Amino acid sequence: MKTFKIFQIHLTDAEVDMVNETGDHFSVPKQAAKVRLQFASGYDTRLGSRNADDLVNDAFTNGYFRHVGNIRANDLEGVFEVGNIGPEENIERFSQMHSISVGDVILDEDGKMWLTASVGFEEVRKMVPDMFFFEDELVGA
Repeated sequence: MKTFKIFQIHLTDAEVDMVNETGDHFSVPKQAAKVRLQFASGYDTRLGSRNADDLVNDAFTNGYFRHVGNIRANDLEGVFEVGNIGPEENIERFSQMHSISVGDVILDEDGKMWLTASVGFEEVRKMVPDMFFFEDELVGA
């Protein structure tokens, strides 16, 4: 089994309140980034048509993604399965972590970063500076 780092975007209570008060997901920059990552492009001009590399890098650069946990699995499909249905013993949680879903980022042991897409995974080829996989951080590696 391999260990994969899981990165997710989570809103604060105040950010959720702002979105709910305005009814506009783009009123909170972190939520806007999350929406852009969840949708491929363009039917709403606010979504833009930027590629996954740019969107992921912007979200990391702005501090929106957090390393929420590690998942032990054989491959990316296994990460998705474990992150949604378990087993829980294959998940090491560091903070609030929702099930693996579209817009989440997975970093594998080879240092490749993957955006969870609506179908499968899209490799993020332009890496965020200083985003590396350190084996000494892994429990049970």
